[in-house]
Amino acid sequence: MKSQHFRSLLLSIVSLGIIAAFIYYLYVNADRYLELLNVSAPGAIMLFVLSLVFPLINGMQNIFLYRSLGAGISYQDGFLLTAASTLANQLPISGGIISKGFYLKRKYDLSYTRFISSTVALFVCFIAVNGFIGMAILLYWILFEKIVIPPVLLIAYSVMAACLLIFWLPLDRITMPEKIRNWGRQALEGWMIISRNPVLLFKLIGLQFLLMVLLAIRYWLAFHMLSQTVTMAQTLLFATASILTQLVSIAPGGLGVREAIVGGVASALGFDAGVSVVAVGLDRLVSTITVVLIGWISTVILGKQISAASIKSEQQDA
Repeated sequence: MKSQHFRSLLLSIVSLGIIAAFIYYLYVNADRYLELLNVSAPGAIMLFVLSLVFPLINGMQNIFLYRSLGAGISYQDGFLLTAASTLANQLPISGGIISKGFYLKRKYDLSYTRFISSTVALFVCFIAVNGFIGMAILLYWILFEKIVIPPVLLIAYSVMAACLLIFWLPLDRITMPEKIRNWGRQALEGWMIISRNPVLLFKLIGLQFLLMVLLAIRYWLAFHMLSQTVTMAQTLLFATASILTQLVSIAPGGLGVREAIVGGVASALGFDAGVSVVAVGLDRLVSTITVVLIGWISTVILGKQISAASIKSEQQDA
């Protein structure tokens, strides 16, 4: 118990430290960024509208995936659950997957094993998809536009694309810790659930690609608000890299992690790292307002539904 309290305290301190460092950085460079800042009402409204679309697309992913696992989740619950879990992900320890698994177990009797294994498998698949998208962009630049690409980007996106190979690893023949072996088996089990339905797989990948395009548009708007000339291909590259944020939940919503990842990719392409971080920060500011607003409403509605279901179950048992 003490170790859990210590860990929570440590994560809170780290989170506050990241936030404080970011605020101090903005304070020191305020004059510079105010000169670059060119916020237009249409651009800010567009960022807000695009942020509203994300829960809808993620909700469709939830609906397609969990229905294939035998949970008859409704469209309303799919969208509400996405919004609520996204809000929960703003905690230092990502609570989105926990709250989502709990709700699906209580209301739709979806086992935790099937939920976790399919979620892990789908996430690994999405990393690979984003890796292939990034590699396609880089190879196009190299072959047709004769742009010199930093080797670190080629390596990073190659590793992301290679994540797909995990589903063909002979886990039983490889010497590894038992925990890693069990995780691999669970991921493989989840992958088999998804791969048996190719129509479902193509739907999920298509929705993931749509999400990356919309995120690229959001980044394009944010960079232009800071007077930075970027192309859609460049911001799509930034967007595909940002999926790695979900691997790190040490800070609320991956605060600082997404900015560091996008800033690093942008810097490798010749952009100012500081400006890139602030641009992503602008996008985060708008999207966080949306997440908190919609997520809070969704959490209240889902909480009432859980309470009503529990009361009904108790009455039936009586």
